[in-house]
Amino acid sequence: MSSGKDNFKCTSCGEEKDLNKGFYMSYSPFHKATNRLHVCKVCLANEIKDGDMKSFVNMLRGIDKPFITHLYESALEKNSVLGEYFKLINTKDFRYLTWENSDFEGHKKTDVNNLMMENEIEYDEETVKYWGRGYSDWEYMFLEDERHKLMSSFECPDYGMEMIMKDICFINLDIEKARQERKDTSAKTIMNLIETRRQLMTDANMKPIQSTGAEGNDQVTFGTLIKKWEDERPIPVPMDDEIKEYIDTFMVGHLAKMEGLNNDLTDKYDEALSKYTINLEDINKTEEEFEE
Repeated sequence: MSSGKDNFKCTSCGEEKDLNKGFYMSYSPFHKATNRLHVCKVCLANEIKDGDMKSFVNMLRGIDKPFITHLYESALEKNSVLGEYFKLINTKDFRYLTWENSDFEGHKKTDVNNLMMENEIEYDEETVKYWGRGYSDWEYMFLEDERHKLMSSFECPDYGMEMIMKDICFINLDIEKARQERKDTSAKTIMNLIETRRQLMTDANMKPIQSTGAEGNDQVTFGTLIKKWEDERPIPVPMDDEIKEYIDTFMVGHLAKMEGLNNDLTDKYDEALSKYTINLEDINKTEEEFEE
């Protein structure tokens, strides 16, 4: 990759540049040999359009670095937004984060509603109608995910329960927002929201403690359904005896026969097969011998 001790070849433009001056620091384990990004500063800057946050976000995703809202806002106040941003994400608290740790929420200076991915998520009219208009892609995605979790964990027999679940989804969204804002009043706000959520779940008989043990039979996850069937509709005893008889005869008896054993199970096996077995001696008997 390099021809000089302090030179490094950019994997984008292919030019060799000073390792320390031409490349930003990186603490990723994939860059541990150089502690530098594999793409030079110039190529990264060329990926960004002036004032276009989408290109900035896409650049970070391409090199597996996080987009942190408040760090980006701080970098905007400097002349070199890119250089300042990398300086901030390489500090102790952020240096080991990746794209998966990105934080888009709470952005105040620029709209990031459509910057989550290159292929933007487009929610259908039904989804927008259900949750209401004016939410960001991230918020719609969060709400849909929460609805799926609730619907797959608890039965929803009527419209009243559906509305309670919908309210819980919005409360969970507000809790997540409060946690990301990190304000002095966030802790109190979060506690109030959690208490409201708890009360809603209690009123709807959805307390988490009810999702385990005998009281959890109303859940609709596959494992819980099996438990519910076993508790309420166990396999009848006659069927159990029939299955045991079948296994003893055609599996255990057959294995015993293969091992040369002679016991009750092999006798059962021989008797069961006799009705499907052709006896050559009987075939060769004459009509008189059969009559005898």
